[in-house]
Amino acid sequence: MFKQPFTRRERDALLQKYRQAYDAYNRAMDEADDDTDDDDDDSADALAERYRVAFAEAKDEYFARLPRIVMSVCPFCDRPLVRSFDPYGLDGLWWDEDAVTREMPACPHFCVIRGALNFGGSKPLAGSFQVRPGPEVPYVIPRLLAFPGMLAVVSQVRMENGYVVYPVSYFAERRPVPEELAANWPRKIYTYTTQLGETGWKADNDVWDFDLLPWLEAGKLRWTAPDSGNDTLSTDAPDQCPYLNLRGERQRMVVQGSRFWTAGLPDGEAVQPIDS
Repeated sequence: MFKQPFTRRERDALLQKYRQAYDAYNRAMDEADDDTDDDDDDSADALAERYRVAFAEAKDEYFARLPRIVMSVCPFCDRPLVRSFDPYGLDGLWWDEDAVTREMPACPHFCVIRGALNFGGSKPLAGSFQVRPGPEVPYVIPRLLAFPGMLAVVSQVRMENGYVVYPVSYFAERRPVPEELAANWPRKIYTYTTQLGETGWKADNDVWDFDLLPWLEAGKLRWTAPDSGNDTLSTDAPDQCPYLNLRGERQRMVVQGSRFWTAGLPDGEAVQPIDS
């Protein structure tokens, strides 16, 4: 399933291969739709299929070769949480709001991972798809922390382009039923299967709380130190948490190409462009 993680150069080459094949596939499909000759239709369909296989193979290799990094650690069993991640830029397919990733097994306490991304004053840039990196500073979801035995852990991951990511991972002594959880960051839609085998979905419309200190003082929020490898929880006092009172946008954000805006809840999708 997983292969040797790619370098930046290998990753960029895979993405270029994917985009070229994907664009060629769409052109071939358009030509097939415009052509009325049966023989030409067969030829155009065969060409389109060849390009479809090419971009699918490039996409599969991209996801198989994503780096797997330690993003957090379970506060109950001390097992590191390892997740796939593209640290090179928001143009990578991992950042697509609709992407589906293959992950290494987590401990039985893991529930969901959320996140924030700080651009550090840089201009946000992404691929042709929409990216929903969260806000720029870490937050918690009170609804999730209200479940008995639920704790959150905030950590830090630095990207190669200078962006800083703040994963917030949720763990519980006893996991809530699937329909009570939320989408993993940075996905837009949460799909789940209930204990009765029924499938469902919901959008990200939870309330976010950026005031972390009360959650730290209540013991509901823990953290790993910046640049520590994220495999050990800090034992410092709550008011020493390095993720308190960080500067940055505190709204849902969307990035597509060079466009950057804050978005309201998905129902209305009220967008507010940001000067960048």
